[in-house]
Parts: sequence; structure tokens; C-alpha cells
Amino acid sequence: MKPLRLLVVVLVVVLAASGTVLPLAEAQPPVRPSGGDHEGAYTTGAVISNIWYVPGRALVCGGTVLLAALILTFTVGHSYDDAAVVARGGCGGPWLIRSADVARALEPKSPDSPYWVEPTK
Repeated sequence: MKPLRLLVVVLVVVLAASGTVLPLAEAQPPVRPSGGDHEGAYTTGAVISNIWYVPGRALVCGGTVLLAALILTFTVGHSYDDAAVVARGGCGGPWLIRSADVARALEPKSPDSPYWVEPTK
């Protein structure tokens, strides 16, 4: 029963810590998606994606913070910079997918893009 209790405590701490980052993400200025006809679909896609993305991001962030704590513990604080890079890697960047992100991901790529696929006739 102890491992289950430990898992519950870790999940509660990770989810509580992730709540402090959401106001920072909401403070960013909104970006309008391109393609006005599909704006509702882009918003719906962003909301559905965030159902999985935000909790997954919280777990990754919590795991990297624990890893950074282990690095600091085992090196007795000498690898502070490495631990900070690990924590920043898991917790940095956007925490929410916005409709503009979905629109940008679905827009046609140019022939100069590495993701360009020659259209079939």
C-alpha cells in the first residue's frame, strides 16, 4: 500500500505545481488563427488536444524536476547548471495548445519546407 500512497502524493504535488504555470500561459497575448472559415474547428482541436497535452506536460515537468533533484542530491549541489537545464527542458515552453498552433500545423507547406510532399494528380 505504501507505493500507491507515494504515487498519489507525487501526482497531487505535480498537479498542484502545474496550476501555478497556467496563469503565465494565459497572460500571453492571443494569436488569431489564419483561415477564418475553420476557426471553430481549430479551437475544438486545440481544446481536445489540451485534454491530453496539459496533464502529460505536468507529468513530464514533475519527472524532470525529480530528476533534477536527484542530480543535485548525488552531486551534492555541484551540478546545479545541469540540473537547471534538465528542469527547464521539461517545464519550459508553451503549456497550452492554441487554435493558432493547430492552424499553423495544418496549413499547406511550401516546397522549400522539409515536410513538403509532392501533390498527387
